[in-house]
Amino acid sequence: MIMVIAGAGGHALEVFDELNSLDSELKDHDIICLDKDISKLIFKGNIRILHTEEELKREVPGSFRFCLGIGNSRIRKKIMESLEEIGGIYFPIRSKNSIISTSSSGSYDALNQSFIGPEVKIGLGSLINVGAKVHHEVSLGEFVEIGPGALVLGNASVGDFTQIGAGAVILPGVHVGANCKIGAGSVVTKNIADGSTAFGVPCRVKAE
Repeated sequence: MIMVIAGAGGHALEVFDELNSLDSELKDHDIICLDKDISKLIFKGNIRILHTEEELKREVPGSFRFCLGIGNSRIRKKIMESLEEIGGIYFPIRSKNSIISTSSSGSYDALNQSFIGPEVKIGLGSLINVGAKVHHEVSLGEFVEIGPGALVLGNASVGDFTQIGAGAVILPGVHVGANCKIGAGSVVTKNIADGSTAFGVPCRVKAE
């Protein structure tokens, strides 16, 4: 079955490497990229890039697998919905170099050297980026983006569509609401309300 990588930028490169590691039988001719940037024609030397869902439907009229090669939460959701409408089946990336507890649950991407602890619940389409760690009994909503090297400690929770910046730390039991942006390197010590932008050590909500 054809594998479609949604995106053809930097995050797609990391996803491509993970695909090669996960499926030794997957060849370049079995992969197609989908990216709306019409200036991009070839990915990784010889993988074709299509630019619209209509092109993809003509090229692959039946079902296909797809993975999300884009980090932005809302774009990930939009692409997932579009590709599922034309027969796509979401393929979550789970790196061989990640440590994922068998008691965790969810349909999400976990990239190289990430850690998912016991009793963790992660919503659809979320991204646990390179080196990020999500500890015991954490709850993440749908399409959450946990940046590279970020740390979410035990019993914390994060709402839908929230972005946790690279290297940020969410302390135990803290709740970060939906649609938030937490700056890189921040240390979140208190609950953060929905829709907030916050950063710093300790993390503080940006004034309107």
